[in-house]
Amino acid sequence: MVPWRWSVMNHRTIIDLEREAEQVHDPLEPEFVSAFGDEVPAREFLDSGSFFPMRSVTGLSGDGGVGKTLLALQLAVATASADLQWLGFDILRHGRVLFLSAEDDRDEVHIRLAGICEGEGIDLHSLDETLAFLHCAGHDVVLATEEKGRAKPTETFSRLRKACEKVRPKLLILDPLANLFQVNEVNRNAAIACIGLLRGLAIDFEMHVLLLAHPSLSGMSSGSGMSGSTGWNNAMRSRLYLTTKRNSNGGDDEQEVDPDARYLSPKKSNYSKLSEAIALRWEDGRFVRADEERPFDGVTVQHLERVRTAFRNSEFRYDHRAGDWGGYLVAEIIDVDIGRGKLLRDLTATQKAGRRKVCSIISAWMRSDQISIVERKDGRTGRDTKFFRAG
Repeated sequence: MVPWRWSVMNHRTIIDLEREAEQVHDPLEPEFVSAFGDEVPAREFLDSGSFFPMRSVTGLSGDGGVGKTLLALQLAVATASADLQWLGFDILRHGRVLFLSAEDDRDEVHIRLAGICEGEGIDLHSLDETLAFLHCAGHDVVLATEEKGRAKPTETFSRLRKACEKVRPKLLILDPLANLFQVNEVNRNAAIACIGLLRGLAIDFEMHVLLLAHPSLSGMSSGSGMSGSTGWNNAMRSRLYLTTKRNSNGGDDEQEVDPDARYLSPKKSNYSKLSEAIALRWEDGRFVRADEERPFDGVTVQHLERVRTAFRNSEFRYDHRAGDWGGYLVAEIIDVDIGRGKLLRDLTATQKAGRRKVCSIISAWMRSDQISIVERKDGRTGRDTKFFRAG
């Protein structure tokens, strides 16, 4: 009888705890202002551009093939990394990222990630513990279906929540909307309910949710980038639109389209002022700001030859965490402050920019075979270690 009595008591305890939890999270329980503290909380954003408010959902729309998945992957890498920027904007909430990919398969994701990391001058495996993927291409990943005009979460949504519990991301990226919600997109109530499900996840896990979507033909022609009911746009706290032309506000545009040019236009921002469209260009496997300083500004052939000579005569490691990282030599030769000896979290904005410049230069020199990497036994540790070499 003792095991039975213990089981009953334990079951009652669980029920009590669940009731208490329901009372705590009851959204219709009135709360008076007297419960608010004297300190007013500050709005928090994932980024310094205020595009991605925490505990909220942002939409990123763009025609197929325009590059929205690549842009989202860049945001994932910047957030998961320790010191990268995204399109020149600082990441304010570095941390883990969970990316659900329902269009690109595992190999394609790997190829794109490798290109981004090479372009940014970082090692792909530096993200081993901070960037996670749900490879769902070719699988049913519907998060909600429509029943009697209302959105109903599926078992897949429950599994997504469990994945968030495991990863605890600061950023959740879902690609794309059309694969995730089996509802009538012109049904305003269903659209609001679907975004509401994602907003609930964002709040529960103190993260941001980025939802990628394709615009309708009318959304493309009008320049709004929208598709379906206005409920999708209204329920999101912010929305971005990626296009190939600067003029995304309708009307005839006869300008010649540069295949490497893109324009990122903020279309909605509940918590900040709308900014102008950001001009981008495709370069070295990822998008960069068209107006930012080029990494080779001020760098000469003589600088390269000094670096190559040093790599021939001395050992410099490829690992940027090492005290004899080759990037420190490059920074010294081109006279850029990258905060040698400092922890990444202690670097100033100028030093972080200098480090990105150095990494970009090293990456470009490697692509042109001016310098390369050799792996051999380290004389001190006996471990296989990567070193820079000339040619």
